Amino acid sequence: MRTARKRDNEQAIASFEKTRKSGSLPLNEKRTTHYGNVIRRYREKAGLDQGSVGRAIGYSTNTISNWENGVSRPDIDAIPKLCALLKIPLTVFFGIECDPAAPAQEQQFLQDYRSLTAPRKKLAAQLVHQLSEDEKTLQAAMQDLKRRRLLPHQALSAAAGVGVPMEEDQTETKMTMVRDTPLSRRADEVFTVNGRSMEPDYPDGSLVYVRHADHVQPGEVGIFRVSGALMIKEYQLKGLKSRNPSFRMIRPTDDDNVQCIGLVLGPVPAEDIC
Repeated sequence: MRTARKRDNEQAIASFEKTRKSGSLPLNEKRTTHYGNVIRRYREKAGLDQGSVGRAIGYSTNTISNWENGVSRPDIDAIPKLCALLKIPLTVFFGIECDPAAPAQEQQFLQDYRSLTAPRKKLAAQLVHQLSEDEKTLQAAMQDLKRRRLLPHQALSAAAGVGVPMEEDQTETKMTMVRDTPLSRRADEVFTVNGRSMEPDYPDGSLVYVRHADHVQPGEVGIFRVSGALMIKEYQLKGLKSRNPSFRMIRPTDDDNVQCIGLVLGPVPAEDIC
């Protein structure tokens, strides 16, 4: 019986030695050897001997030697002290593969996160999630902004009645945000209608898209400056016509100094105003 047991032990030792030499170690043996190699490499890199490491973290020289030789591995309490002393990244110590394509800053972030306690990991995760949601909201707002246009808006209304004089202190323009549409892309400015002479097509207070032009064709609606006053009218060879039949046609003379400002492309839909 004793002879058989001795033979079995010898065979087991021989099998282990063969396995060890072939490099195909059992998983636990591989892991322990990995820890030892990492500890030795970083200890030598730090210029410390085993005794100095042991004294620094409260373990004996023999314990450090056993770790490095794969006889045993550090317990969970020793790992933080050991990694802090030798500056071993936790991903390296535990053999966790990092994405080599990831920026170094991201890898450092991952290492820092894994070094946190569970409550702090939860807090960090909540913070990152909130920042991610804020970023999504910002990106959505940026995309929405790309679908809009900022057009000059005449602070002085384009009159649909007798005209609004362009005083020197009334020439300032403001800006209006509108949706990016095929119609708004053709416009250079937005004007506000003042008066009822172009009703029902262009009611008092409505906004119109205007494209800059120095002339318009008969039957087209334009913005005109007549004797220094702005007005919206339909151009006719005989004069400037109102769409509202209650208003008479304006027949400018040479002294009125009529100037075409632009072509009215159409009213600005309420849904276009941002």
